[in-house]
Amino acid sequence: AIINDNYEHLDAPTACFPWCTTASSRLSLSRDVKSGSATLEPHVKSLHLTLAYQFPTAQFPELKSLVEKFLSPDTPGRWELRIYSRDTRVSNKQVHKVLYSHVPREPDELELMIGDFIYLNKEDMEKSPDGWVQGVSWLTGCTGYLPINYTEQTAESDAWTLHKTCGLWKGGWAEASDEEDSPVNLSRQLAAMSVAYGSSESSFSQLPKEERSVPASNGPRQLYIMRHGERVDFAFGKWIPYCFSEGGEYCRKDLNMPAGVPQRCGGPDCFTADCPLTSVGELQARLTGEGMRNTGVSISHVFVSPSLRCIQTCHNVLIGLGLQKKLQLCVEPGLFEWLIWHKTRFPDWLTLEELVAEGFNIDQAYQPIVAVETLTHSDCSENIQQFYDRSATVTQKILENTLAAGGGNVLIVGHAATLDVCTRKLVGAVPRDCKDMNNLLRKIPYCSLTVAQQLSHEVDTPWQLVEAPFPPVTHSNNPRFDWRVLLT
Repeated sequence: AIINDNYEHLDAPTACFPWCTTASSRLSLSRDVKSGSATLEPHVKSLHLTLAYQFPTAQFPELKSLVEKFLSPDTPGRWELRIYSRDTRVSNKQVHKVLYSHVPREPDELELMIGDFIYLNKEDMEKSPDGWVQGVSWLTGCTGYLPINYTEQTAESDAWTLHKTCGLWKGGWAEASDEEDSPVNLSRQLAAMSVAYGSSESSFSQLPKEERSVPASNGPRQLYIMRHGERVDFAFGKWIPYCFSEGGEYCRKDLNMPAGVPQRCGGPDCFTADCPLTSVGELQARLTGEGMRNTGVSISHVFVSPSLRCIQTCHNVLIGLGLQKKLQLCVEPGLFEWLIWHKTRFPDWLTLEELVAEGFNIDQAYQPIVAVETLTHSDCSENIQQFYDRSATVTQKILENTLAAGGGNVLIVGHAATLDVCTRKLVGAVPRDCKDMNNLLRKIPYCSLTVAQQLSHEVDTPWQLVEAPFPPVTHSNNPRFDWRVLLT
């Protein structure tokens, strides 16, 4: 960075230069330099430039030798003045950039969006017993708790807002355009975090076609594995007593709640362990389906966990793809999540007949790889290794059966862990332990999707994880509005 003893006397903060020498240079501004009504007084400052900015200290001697050998202090150059602003209230805090998105599950948690910056207190991080710490979002100004390992420390200047860039050289004053030449400005920082690719009326329909290669249907097989969308109980907590009458009649108390729910023979209490999607959850799934359709993704077979939220997600993905009438859902109990999470109460799933009655396109002739009874009659004492083994076996059988049925790409819709447990053995990796699994699940938000692709057409060819040909879906947390606040 630019370092000088009188830095605080400059009219505006100047840029951070990522290079450096041990030499000093003088910058002289003409008394006649003017721009509009602003007049700049001449300044003669001795500036020390450093090439070692954010370099490891072990590399300093080599950098110094390179500078002394190849860089002359008399080398002409063009200087640039950049006008920034920053929030002085967080001047004593560390700046961290967000690496992974995080959707709050508790009222005191802070939502994290990739591209945002978070201000953290160093002492709080050092004293944190569980890896969570309170921080302030650069984008929203909100304060809340967040997992430290979702962020990475960066330079304080990264969170400054650039307002203007001006080039200074012998020929006079050259003003750069904010939109064309300025490398960073507020609108671009916000745009980098935006997921509004098109107008609200047609999700991805306005998204410019990205220059990405999309494998044709006759290319190497692909396996798309996806988590379900936003679930009602995580969004609203104990929603059942709030939304059902004593007679079991459902009443929609929020627009993000489903317009209707299936009738269950066990009554509304069955939703406790098998909840539906929110309206946002259904939208997330349809947007994902539209993204697949707009990038030419071809799906030939569909498998889904028996959980209602997974079936609703899969159904809405097919709506986005325009295939809800052409492709049937193969309900596979073996895709259900880790049984140990359901020791206190196992879900009472809707039968295939009940799902068909609700309008889902279910393949009632499908023979599950793992029967429902195998799971329901177990004591739910499945360990982590057994969970990985079950999921790997189901995945391998699905691939073998669909290949025998003509091949083509496969879509699996399950739970957060499904993305890992169904691909871990497939790509030749070893199962995770419980701690690693729990850390991973925090990084898999609703409707996350991964793609495994076979390296060639050969049956025994290995698989590898590849980037999806369409962008993910991201949105912010929207708290409930109470109109009574206007009465205060």
